[in-house]
Amino acid sequence: MRIHQVSMTGFGPFRQTQTVDLDQFADHGIFLITGRTGAGKSSILDAIVYALYDAAPRYGTAGGKQVRSTHCGPEEPSRVELVFSAGGQTYRIIRTPEYLRPKARGTGFTTEKATAELARREGDQWVGIASQLRTVGEELHHIVPLSCDQFLQVVLLAQGQFQRFLVASSDERQQLLRTLFRSDRFRDYDTHLQQRAGALRQQLSLAESGIAATVAALAEHAGREVPQEPDEDWLGEVLDAHDADLELARADLEQAGKEVQAAHDLLQQATGLADRQRRLADAHEQLARLMAERPVIELERRRRDLALAAQSVEVVHGGVLSSTQRADAAAVVLERAAERFAEIAPGPVPADLIAHRDEATSQLAVLRDRLADEQELDRLRDEAETLGHQLEVVARRAEELAEESLAHDAILTAPVEVTVDQAQGVLDRLLEELDLAAKRDRTRAALAEAEVEQLRRGKARTAASTELDRLRERRLAEYAGTLAAELVDGEACAVCGSTDHPEPAEAAGEPVTEAMLESAQQVLDRADRQARDAAEQVVALRTTLEGWAQVRAAAELTALVADARASLTQVTQAEREREASRTARERIDAEVTTLGVRRAKLEQRSEHVDQRMDRLSSRIEEARADAGSVVERITVLTSHIEAATALIDARAADAAARQRLTECREAFETSLSHHEFDDAQAFLAARTDARTIAELTRRIQAHDRALAGAEETVAAPELQDLPTEPVDVDGPRVAHAEAKSVCEAASRRCGAAESRAKTSHDLATAIRAAWSQNAQARAAFQVLDRLARSLHGESPNTKRMRLESYVLGIELDEIVAAANVRLHAMSSGRYALERSDAVATRGSNGGLEVRVRDQYTSVARTPESLSGGEKFLASLALALGLAEVVTSRSGGITLDTLFIDEGFGSLDAETLDVAMETLDSLRQNGRTIGLISHVETMKERIPAQLAVEKTAQGCSRVEVRV
Repeated sequence: MRIHQVSMTGFGPFRQTQTVDLDQFADHGIFLITGRTGAGKSSILDAIVYALYDAAPRYGTAGGKQVRSTHCGPEEPSRVELVFSAGGQTYRIIRTPEYLRPKARGTGFTTEKATAELARREGDQWVGIASQLRTVGEELHHIVPLSCDQFLQVVLLAQGQFQRFLVASSDERQQLLRTLFRSDRFRDYDTHLQQRAGALRQQLSLAESGIAATVAALAEHAGREVPQEPDEDWLGEVLDAHDADLELARADLEQAGKEVQAAHDLLQQATGLADRQRRLADAHEQLARLMAERPVIELERRRRDLALAAQSVEVVHGGVLSSTQRADAAAVVLERAAERFAEIAPGPVPADLIAHRDEATSQLAVLRDRLADEQELDRLRDEAETLGHQLEVVARRAEELAEESLAHDAILTAPVEVTVDQAQGVLDRLLEELDLAAKRDRTRAALAEAEVEQLRRGKARTAASTELDRLRERRLAEYAGTLAAELVDGEACAVCGSTDHPEPAEAAGEPVTEAMLESAQQVLDRADRQARDAAEQVVALRTTLEGWAQVRAAAELTALVADARASLTQVTQAEREREASRTARERIDAEVTTLGVRRAKLEQRSEHVDQRMDRLSSRIEEARADAGSVVERITVLTSHIEAATALIDARAADAAARQRLTECREAFETSLSHHEFDDAQAFLAARTDARTIAELTRRIQAHDRALAGAEETVAAPELQDLPTEPVDVDGPRVAHAEAKSVCEAASRRCGAAESRAKTSHDLATAIRAAWSQNAQARAAFQVLDRLARSLHGESPNTKRMRLESYVLGIELDEIVAAANVRLHAMSSGRYALERSDAVATRGSNGGLEVRVRDQYTSVARTPESLSGGEKFLASLALALGLAEVVTSRSGGITLDTLFIDEGFGSLDAETLDVAMETLDSLRQNGRTIGLISHVETMKERIPAQLAVEKTAQGCSRVEVRV
């Protein structure tokens, strides 16, 4: 992973947009981030962490909600943009924090939600990947498989973290390593085992309590004392005692049952004989009563039989009644049909009415054919009227087109004074000249400014020349002072040769140096060059204006352009009217031709319709005779046919009804004779409703059944030869009740014995099952408890090292091994780090202590015993080793950018050289390393610098110095 660029707006101390391009330091490898305390050096690293993880650890739990710059106004934005590459792809992440801004409408503030956008570079374009906080975080986790804590440990080596990790206790080091290597799953597994062992221990205790309670219940149930150590022998004794009691109770119950059965048999014999005596007496009594009722039943039987016969005759009698009604109705219909026919066809009725109807029907068929002709004639008359109207419309349209054609011809023949192209050309030329006039005005203004600039540059040149002359004069004056200072009384002057020096020149104030003269000369040269440039600009502008001398004034050209535009509009409108007239003239010619063709077709069709109407009129006149129309003639003839048909049908129906009435009367007489009725009056008297017949039948059948039953009972074999005296039943019933009472008491005693025995056996079974389950659970608990205690650092774990500490100890071994590679070089082979697996004291974890072995003495000692510089080297080596191991655990991601925020002030010059050599070795494979330091020596050693400075307004800015 390589960080290319980070841009911050309204973030931390940076109010205005500050962009840090780390690719500028790629060739240098190492660059220094410098600046005064509080300027915002670490805020650059905060911006990188915030962009990748939406977090800012230095701001505490509030994270990204406090990164907005306090220097920002309410409407100023906050934004961080980070460009980085990973896995051969380049990505851009943009984040904005949540903050309050003024409402767009009304007063007050509203919350601007936090946003995030992730994009990938494809060619020259940024292609969006995700645009929501959750999805951006998920995508970044796939691209950079480091947690925020891991990133801070392997990419940002923060100040104070080196020694903290080196001298930390086992618990503190475990907490950091747990976060980096996510070893909490081993801790959770250890906790899970502890919980399982505790739960199983509690289950065993509950199970043993349950067993003791069950044993106590069995002892109480058996009337015994609870044994100290209940076993299988004790259970056998209790169960045997209850089984013996049960066998005795079952024997008593069996004997009582036999006695009850014997008493029951005697009682059954007595009650059976008494029942037969009662049945025989009841049967004799019922037989006498039924014989007394028999005459009445016979009369009812005769009445019912006559009623049933009348029901059979009733069907035929109903036919006679209905036939009579139909015959009367048919006679009425016949009379009405005859009257209707007389109204339609006055005079005598034809002898052969059917032939008369058939002849009229033939005439009706001929008239219906003529009806279609009459309808066609009406249609043709309507069509003739429509054709006449259409011919009138065509004639009027032809006159309108002639008038319209004359109007368009007048427009087309009018002379054209100016064409559209000519008017457009005039307007274009005026617009070009107007543009030149505008340029001329702007050039005049530029000329005025250039002349002012020329004057200013000339004055500057004069001032620079005067200053140079002044310095030269001072230099000449200083020559006299210099010579005077060298004069010695009695020695000749090097200029005049005199040995007397009455008034030697005095030296001026500050001497004029060559550098001052050279600087003044450079100022004069620069002023002279600028003055010449200003003069050349004035000449060029004047030459340009001379070329535009013939251009008219802008106001005049503006008026001419307006006139030209109006003229162009008029000419364009006239051309459009001529084009419209030409199009209309072509349309009119085409429509006139179409109208001529249509008029010819209409005239031809009108002539054909007239001929067809003449032919149909002659045929219709012949068919309708004296009627007003064919329809009227059809109506009259149809009524005549319908009346004849109705009269024919009525005659046939009347004859059939009279014949049916005769047949029904003959059948009725035959039915009366068959059912032995003397006449119709006897039949009518015998008729009875169905409910009365059913009631008579029910009483007759009930009497017959009762009589047969009584006779059958009296003749039954089991009722013959019975004693005349009543049998005694009370004695056997009392004996049976006493035997039954004795048996019920024996049954209750047996049930109680069975319940006690069953309860004893159930409790014994539960005790045995609990003993078995408890033995299995205890065996499993012993295995689980030993494993849980071992993984928790308790006996039999002699190292007192928990599972998580063991796993982290292996990781720490790799970290120490990676750190020793660099510490060996930085300490010239004197020091080496090693992990101590000494047994931990009570209440702490062992296995994560770090010791420093001094190869000079072969003694391992605590890191606190090192000097400040030695401790820094050991801390740096350990931090770099930790970064390498964490990187390898994160999918082998390559980190091409590294930041070290650590004070180098505790190092002497030689140790600092060693540290710089170590850091320089990290530049392999193009890695870029940023150091944050206040040490002046570091500023001298590292030319590539990123300076963070505070402005007068309190906010900060970033400056790259390469």
